[in-house]
Amino acid sequence: MIRGPISLLIVGAVMLGVTLLVTLGPRAFEGILPEPVLALLDGGATGSFSTMTAGTGEAPEDFLIDGTDGLTVTGPIAALASNRPVFIKDVITGYTTRTGSDVPAEVTTIRPISGCRLTPPLEGTRVGHVTSGATDLMLPILTYTDSDLAAAVQAFVNLYRAGGPVKLSPPAELAYSVYDVAVTETRVPVYLVLESAVRNRIWNIHLAEGARVERVILLGGMQSGVANLDPVVPVEVLPADALAACGIQPAYPLNPGHRFFEVLASGPGTYKAEAEAKFEMMKQAIDAYDTWFRDSFGLSAGESRAGFGGTLSVVGPQPGEADPKAVYAPIQGSRVRMTQDTYLEIRGQVAEGEDFGAKVKAIATTFAFGDLANLRQGVQF
Repeated sequence: MIRGPISLLIVGAVMLGVTLLVTLGPRAFEGILPEPVLALLDGGATGSFSTMTAGTGEAPEDFLIDGTDGLTVTGPIAALASNRPVFIKDVITGYTTRTGSDVPAEVTTIRPISGCRLTPPLEGTRVGHVTSGATDLMLPILTYTDSDLAAAVQAFVNLYRAGGPVKLSPPAELAYSVYDVAVTETRVPVYLVLESAVRNRIWNIHLAEGARVERVILLGGMQSGVANLDPVVPVEVLPADALAACGIQPAYPLNPGHRFFEVLASGPGTYKAEAEAKFEMMKQAIDAYDTWFRDSFGLSAGESRAGFGGTLSVVGPQPGEADPKAVYAPIQGSRVRMTQDTYLEIRGQVAEGEDFGAKVKAIATTFAFGDLANLRQGVQF
């Protein structure tokens, strides 16, 4: 009598599992599936994409879509300089996107530089320029300020008063996300300029045999750091607020297929005029950033960058048959150097009552004179 509904539940569960695997990859099942099964699944996954979703294209370019909202990565590709796509498997060995439980063995705090002047690259050094936006590669490490706690307390109070479910988990943006950088240049030392557009970012460096890093420059975001970098390599940080204070605004040309150009070419009169004015401002911003970038590092920002989405960019050539590929280095057990806010928290390594959620609840309870029930009685917050 109930075989039909049970069958539907089973089919639904299978479809949900397939959806999670396709969209999130094996990371979706960390802590649920046994390690050998995760390893098997991960063996067929590259970047944010499983081989199940690789599509039918034969060239890396087939997986980079020139869309109306920007470039979209639809398969297992990485970015070379000038944003040329390459298959991930052709530039790095052992690649995985399972970072959700990776905890470094050592965390060292670094501080942003004072002023606006960065150390320039040495003569004969190759400058590798990587840009990145959001990824779904997250670490169990977060950093936050008292302002973040205050905002979370206000949200907690509002939900509590409304009688709805109260969440005490930290906002996702407080966690450090990961972006991978494969260095395949082995002829000369590499000077890395790594530019982030997200709040908290850890750059994971993967070297080919013989690759050498001279210096690392971290631009943008709020907090950032590097993993798997030789501790003798200098790291300089200029976060987003410091860039703004120095009058520096990263700016790049839109992709050709962006809808902005449709309005620019054939939009209604008023919108077209506004688009033309905005386009001129965009060009000025791009030129200004290119000028600063060239003065600082010796090459153009727009032409040198590697980064159109996805999870991996490459500094150096695509390895040939005899050339070494980069070798994936996990963050688990690594050394990480990073900036941080007032509080730094590693999931599973926080004393009871000291994590983000406990702090929020404790603050809210204090304002409620020791009893959260008082919040529903109109206690001012």
